[in-house]
Amino acid sequence: MTGADILILIKKHPIGMICGAVAVVCGATLYFRSDAIDQTKVRAEEIAKQSQVMLTNVRNSAGLTLAQQTATIQQAARQLENRLVKANQLATNLQYFYRLESDTGVKLTDVRQNQVGRAATNGIYLGVPYSVTFQGTFKQVLEFLQRIENGKHFSKYSSVSFNKAAGAESGAGALSVSMNIELLGTP
Repeated sequence: MTGADILILIKKHPIGMICGAVAVVCGATLYFRSDAIDQTKVRAEEIAKQSQVMLTNVRNSAGLTLAQQTATIQQAARQLENRLVKANQLATNLQYFYRLESDTGVKLTDVRQNQVGRAATNGIYLGVPYSVTFQGTFKQVLEFLQRIENGKHFSKYSSVSFNKAAGAESGAGALSVSMNIELLGTP
C-alpha cells in the first residue's frame, strides 16, 4: 500500500478512520499512563480514610462539653497537688513515715530525707529521695510497704533489702529492712 492508496482509503471511510485513530491514541495513553490509575486509587483510598476519621470525630464530639472537661481536669490537678511532697518541708515529710510507723507497728531505726539532685530540679516535679530503715515482723513489714505504695503520696522504690533482724529486743522472726524511696514532690 502506498501513500496515495491510504489517502483514498481515508476519503472513502472518514468516520471509521477517525475512530481508529482515536482508539490508537487512547490505547497508547492507557498503556503509558497505567501507573496513574494505581496512584489515583491509592489517593482516593487515603481521602476516604481521612473523611471517615473526620466523620467519626464529629460524631464523637457531639457529647463533649468544654466546661465539664475543664472542671474534671481542674479537680484532677487539685488531687495531684494534694498528693505531692514539698521538698523544703522536712518535718512534715518525715511525719508521714512516723505516722506509718505507729499505724503498722514497725520500729523505725533511721529515716532521712536525702539531698535532691541538681538535675532533678529542672522540671516542675521531682523525686524527693528518702533512706528508711525499720524492723518488724513479716506481716508488719509488708503492711508498711503496702501503705507506702498505696498511700497518700506517689512513690517509687529505688532499692529495698531485707535481712534477718539481729539483737534480742527484735524478737524471733523479725526482719530488718533498708530501703531507698522517692516520693513525687515539688522543689
